[in-house]
Amino acid sequence: MNLFRTLGSALLVTSFVGCIEQMDDFGSNANQSDNYLKDAEKAGGQSQKWIYQGALPVLDAPSIFVSLKAHTVRVTGLLPADFDKQQLPFYALPSDDGGRTRITMVYPVATGAIDPSTGQAPMAPGHYERLFGIPFTPTTDKASWGGFPFLKYHAKRGLAFHGPITSARNADTGDWEWILRRGPVSHGCQRMAGEHVVELSHVLGMGMDRPHKVSDKSTIEVPVEVSTEFDSYEGKFVDVDFPALPAVQRPKTNVAMFPTWDSRNLPNIVCAYDPAIPLDGHHCDNVGLVKQDVATGEMLVEEQDVLWIGSSCQSDSECGFKVDGVAAHCAMSGGDGYCTVACEGYCSDKEGASPTFCAATNDGGQCMAKAADENRGCVDIEGTSPKPVERFIGSSGAPTKVATVCSF
Repeated sequence: MNLFRTLGSALLVTSFVGCIEQMDDFGSNANQSDNYLKDAEKAGGQSQKWIYQGALPVLDAPSIFVSLKAHTVRVTGLLPADFDKQQLPFYALPSDDGGRTRITMVYPVATGAIDPSTGQAPMAPGHYERLFGIPFTPTTDKASWGGFPFLKYHAKRGLAFHGPITSARNADTGDWEWILRRGPVSHGCQRMAGEHVVELSHVLGMGMDRPHKVSDKSTIEVPVEVSTEFDSYEGKFVDVDFPALPAVQRPKTNVAMFPTWDSRNLPNIVCAYDPAIPLDGHHCDNVGLVKQDVATGEMLVEEQDVLWIGSSCQSDSECGFKVDGVAAHCAMSGGDGYCTVACEGYCSDKEGASPTFCAATNDGGQCMAKAADENRGCVDIEGTSPKPVERFIGSSGAPTKVATVCSF
């Protein structure tokens, strides 16, 4: 492994060729936990440098398997001989490998969007021998890299693992927060949640427990298999417990469902570098409320049913919430109803609720729940079914878009 050798600026530009057009619009205003990783650039700031403070060490003999079908990436490797297995987080599954301990993690990813003119996605299945890593990749006028690592496996096309690209506004705090859309939305790269690509880079030896310069580079000898089929683990198909867009093909039988984590519940694993705070192993300790036991996965904060756009209702009084100061009401059809608000361009999302979309109707824009895992493809919203609708733009200036929503 040749870590952090300085390359010329021309190489830095060509590293991103395959992903360079991946700027896209998330299409909603997130109303989620303040433990999410912040998109500082949307507020006029500079790209953050991200610090890993988790328990996972650099792995020996790591390997990576990507399922473009299930939108998963499985990472496996051997723990150092002196590592205390009691320190493993709940999402790192251990197994014996000839007297050594091997761990396996699975992360959700986004993949290449299908080109409607060809019916094909810009994918590059195959076997690759190494990654070319950049630990700090600031946002440019080409794409919202967000300061997250960039791990290129396809040298010619520039295909890589990198950050989520998309961010959404928290309606409560006004902050923009990085959000992974697990589905076919990229130009060929594997987008990852910001915290996940930081952790992946760290276990591969990129030293994410400290800040890096944009000139830092690494070459990592690690086999990467990119497949159009399901991944398998101990005779079962691999999936990960993370929401996915309707277009994702997830295995339905004989499934090994891997747990995963995010910064909403475990904000102290990955955080933005603050030069005023020492790098002493406690850099991320006070960035947010820890809601989950990192050893067992048990939630420490009781979750409650979320009342939001798309919640079933019978009257306006059952939609007792406001969105950006506007009271929600109950849209009815026959005896069924769901909570909604009027909109132009965007709607607000909320943690634990279905993602939303500003749908064009005969009466203008109306926020509707998208068909998603949270509502079992509209099954949980009585009287509705999945239907493609166009975005209501109004005076928002939002781009045109079509989404599948739960509609009467």
